[in-house]
Amino acid sequence: METINTSNTAWIKELSKAYKTKTAIKLMDDAAIGIDPTKDSILQMGRKAELDTREWVAVVVALGVAVSGAYLIVMAVLDPEPFSKLTFAIGAGAVMALGGGFGAVRVLTNTKPPRVVEVAGGFEIHWK
Repeated sequence: METINTSNTAWIKELSKAYKTKTAIKLMDDAAIGIDPTKDSILQMGRKAELDTREWVAVVVALGVAVSGAYLIVMAVLDPEPFSKLTFAIGAGAVMALGGGFGAVRVLTNTKPPRVVEVAGGFEIHWK
């Protein structure tokens, strides 16, 4: 089982990856941030950890790509261009919307693990 320490500068990125792949991990709050995976989403944990601007920009960019893709789909449907251009625009918008950000944003804001066990100094997070 992989251990993620909050004293590591990339801990939130590692935690997001573990949530996305549903990998069992041991989360050690050695920086005494006060996180609680039983109640907090990754976004809430990031707020408690006072993430730097660069990390927040990455989240906003992911959301922006998804919104741009959704906008492209709507505009393609409303535009009276030939069908061949419409197909390409809808396809590109779908790729942007689905691959560009909704998954990342969903993991950051909504995903909570099914089983969290408190251990000395941290938590064990299990998905099965």
